[in-house]
Amino acid sequence: MGKPSTRAVAASAAVAAGGALAAGKVVRGVVAERAERERARRFRLAPDEAPRAGIGRVARGQLDIAIELIQGRDGDSAEAVHEARKALKRVRAVLRLCRGWLGEERYRQENTILRDAGRSLSGLRDAQVLVETLDGLREPLGPELPEDAWSGFRERLTADAAALAETEGRAGPYGNVVLALAGVRERAELWPLPHDGGPEHLANGLEQVYRKARRARRRANRERTTENLHELRKRTKDLWHSGQLLDPLSRKRVGKLRRRAHRVSDLLGEDHDLAVLLDRAEQVPEAFGPGELELLGALAERRRRALAREALSRAAKLYRRKPRKLARRLAAA
Repeated sequence: MGKPSTRAVAASAAVAAGGALAAGKVVRGVVAERAERERARRFRLAPDEAPRAGIGRVARGQLDIAIELIQGRDGDSAEAVHEARKALKRVRAVLRLCRGWLGEERYRQENTILRDAGRSLSGLRDAQVLVETLDGLREPLGPELPEDAWSGFRERLTADAAALAETEGRAGPYGNVVLALAGVRERAELWPLPHDGGPEHLANGLEQVYRKARRARRRANRERTTENLHELRKRTKDLWHSGQLLDPLSRKRVGKLRRRAHRVSDLLGEDHDLAVLLDRAEQVPEAFGPGELELLGALAERRRRALAREALSRAAKLYRRKPRKLARRLAAA
């Protein structure tokens, strides 16, 4: 068989080069598409984004994340649902920041849908958190506790989580949740947001979020109940998410606020997990050996007191500024 002609070799090379160019173009297209998707879902406003475009993009992006996680949950279903719940909390924080523009009726409608969706997703993750909280309470004590201390209670919590995982895996009960979230996403295109302007348009919303959190802090200081501390946590988490959203627009002014809010929220979250653990323990006293329930209660309450002291001390610094002054600082960015 003779050697291929020079023309044939050249033609083959051209075809190969054309194929490589086409493949490279496809890869670049996929990379660009992925980058644009990530940008659209980023939970922060770009410095050059008008509020209408930025807020709408963020809300739709977080709803897309939640919907995809719920629909595609495989393997670690609890983790996927947990991430979906966090995305919904971020959307609710966006709603609170924009409450003045949306109006009370629209705000309450969308917030109620998102709240109910989050609650319907909470069972399995909350059950797993109880196991983690019990282990976290035991860990610093190490050899001071008998090896089998609280083993009956832990088995009960583990069984609760396993039963919920089986139920959710078999029933797949989230179809209505996806439909509700898709409706919010569709309506987000029509939210009455400002068409132009910069961070000054968001100053009033941040002021209201901060003001509500400040009131919650005063109530928690006056009466350190589980309910008041949990309310402070929720309102502080709103402030943290608002800071995440606005940080690129005024990093110097918002960054410290965001970091402090995150820390206070984490401390109060640990306190709330311990409160829920104690409630569950009191519901099943038969799961404990002699003296175990009393020991658990004493250790958990001691830890809760320490957490509340630190959280309220940090909250005093976080909320020392007057709300109107805070808003003026953002508007001047």
